[in-house]
Parts: sequence; structure tokens; C-alpha cells
Amino acid sequence: RFLDCKSVAFRTGGFDRILQEDTAILDIGGGSIQVSLFEGGKLITTQNMKLGVLRLRERLGRLNASSHKQKDLVEEIVAAQMDVFRNLYLQGRSIKNIILVDDYLSPVIRGRQQEEDLGPGYLRKKTLKEFLKKLDQMSVLEIVEALDISQENAQLLLITAVLANSVMSALKAEVLWAPGVTLCDGIAYEYAEKNHFISAPHDFEADIISSAENISNRYMGSLTRSATLQTIALNIYDAMKKIHGLGKRERLLLQLATLLHDCGKYISLVNLGDCSYNIIMSTEIIGLSHREREIVANVVKFNHMPFESYDVIVVNSGMSEDDYLIIAKLTAILRVANALDRSHKQKFKDVKMSLKDGKLEISVDTRDDITVEKGLFKNRADFFEEVFFVKPVIRQKKYN
Repeated sequence: RFLDCKSVAFRTGGFDRILQEDTAILDIGGGSIQVSLFEGGKLITTQNMKLGVLRLRERLGRLNASSHKQKDLVEEIVAAQMDVFRNLYLQGRSIKNIILVDDYLSPVIRGRQQEEDLGPGYLRKKTLKEFLKKLDQMSVLEIVEALDISQENAQLLLITAVLANSVMSALKAEVLWAPGVTLCDGIAYEYAEKNHFISAPHDFEADIISSAENISNRYMGSLTRSATLQTIALNIYDAMKKIHGLGKRERLLLQLATLLHDCGKYISLVNLGDCSYNIIMSTEIIGLSHREREIVANVVKFNHMPFESYDVIVVNSGMSEDDYLIIAKLTAILRVANALDRSHKQKFKDVKMSLKDGKLEISVDTRDDITVEKGLFKNRADFFEEVFFVKPVIRQKKYN
């Protein structure tokens, strides 16, 4: 799904222009659809629903539905899911545009049904409804002849058109854009970007961070507290760069852990670690692989719970030893950062890190009493020293 999103973004001009208004990306696959909401150019949420065209065709087959009833049944099935999605995630937002990624409807739109005044691949809601009405009045063989497609694709085209129309109606969108991209385009763009042949036209990391911020907000997390924790944790990460040997991607994972560090409080103040882990593992974060999401979930979990051995962690996952070490390093950093703001009062106006003589000196500029922070710092510092063989120490600036 993320590669599909990238392939859309590389359609020069169209992506950023359409994102100036609130937009949803509708990615229709065989087994599921993915709906990703953008507001102000940033990703708000992304959700996967088991409404793929092949899955729906199989369901219609089990119902022995006639061809004339299929449209109504698909609309009914999709509407039930989209009602839940709208109530949970739209919250008064007005979606103007939908970007469609699929294998059946997009080629037809780009070849025959596009709005000339809007540009290649654009279709108004009214035009899509008229096209769908025509398809519904035609037999499968008539669709095959009219559009010069295979019989199998004709049925899947009808289901895709009903899906797209239902989602547009649920989100009250006005315009559909079918850029005509494929997964192969996304793979090619990803390769070209990693090898510096081209530069990304859109900040995808900002989308990942924005998505995490919205997840935190959904579970009543404190963005002020997260911002403080993020600043401290990333300062430690940067100061320890020569020691930990991690890269830019792991820095992003640490940043996400600071944003989601307290999401489990929404469910339980007692089982905070386990609840946070389950929330993160059960939530879509487009742009993160399953492995990366599991790393973030474990870092957040072990920020609140005793760290476990590799043998225990690997029982229910396929993590490698390298992944385990990344979790240990990021957990050690997050624990120290958390200890420096244990009272949740953001006492430190300025935090500076310096690494010398086997110590990480954390210089804090504050007039506040930090007795709580110093008292709870030792246990967190011990784990940090065990992981990095570097001892963190607090140095408070003295005032007369």
C-alpha cells in the first residue's frame, strides 16, 4: 500500500495539488481496500477493510445473487463498513477528493470516462454515477464488447465501480482521480529513490509521524509530554551516534516510540506496557513494515516493563538478534529520556548532551526542583549503562 502511495506521489504535480484539499486515497486490492485520509497535506489515518474485489465476488457467489442484485448487495456491504469508518475517523472532516488505485476501473477512466476540463484521469461524482448506471443496465457480455475487456475483468470492473461510488458517497467526495499507477511503478520509484536517481516529491516520513500523532491523540496521549520526551530522546540518540551505530530509520522508530509511549493508559494504568504494545500492533501505520511496528511496540512496552531476554521475546515473533539489539538500544534511550521528565511537568528548559570519558553528561537548565527525576534516574541509567557501557549522569546548572 505504501509503495502504491509513493507511485501516486511521483505523478508530478497531481499529488501535491490535490492534497491542498482534504483527500482520501482509496487503494482497492483483491482481498481488501485501504483508505488513507490526508488533511492539510498530512496523513491523518489509514485503515484496512476486507472489501477487496475478489473477496466481494466470492461473497456474492455464495449468496447466489443475480447480476441485477449484485450492485445493491455490494453497496449494502460497503455502506455498513464505511459508516463505522466515517463515525470513527472523519469527525466533521469534509473530504473533497479521492485518489483511486486499482486494476480495473482506473484504465477505463483514463481511456474513456475522464473529465476533459479537469485533466487526465479525473472524474466527477455525477459522471461516475452515470457510468455505473450504464454498467448496471448492461449484461457482462455487453460490457466485454463495449469496453474490449475480458469477461472476468468485466465483473470485477462492475464491483470496483460500485466500491468506488460507495466510498465517494460515504465520504461525500466530489472528484475522483485515477492516476493509473501500479505496484510495479511503486517498486521502481522506491529503487530509484534509495539509489538517489530521483528525489521524493513528498515527505513520507512526515506522514508517518503525523499518523502516529493522530493515534496518540485518539488514545488521549499528551502531545506536550510527547514533544518533551521526543526532544530529550533524540538529543540522546544523536549524542550517542558513534556508540549505538544505528541509522536514520531507527531514529524515526525512536521518535514514533516517544509519540506513542503512553497510548496504553487509555485502557489501563496498571497494564500500561502490554496495553500500549497491543494498541500499536493492532493499528495501521502506513509506511512501517510489520517488523518496524513490532520494534516500536516492544520499545514502548519495555519502557514500562522489565526488559526480557531474546529467547522470551522471540517466542511469539520472527525477530532476529539484530532486531533484538535495536529494541534494547532504543529502550535504553527512551528510559533515560522518560526518567528526565518523570514528573510529567516539563521542567527542563534546555537539555544538552556530551559524551566523554565513558559518560553521557546530561546538562539541564532549570530552576525547578528535580529531586524526583534524580531519585528515579538510577534504575533507568543502570540499564542504559548495561546496553552501551556508558554511564549517564545529570548535571544541573547552578543559579545564585
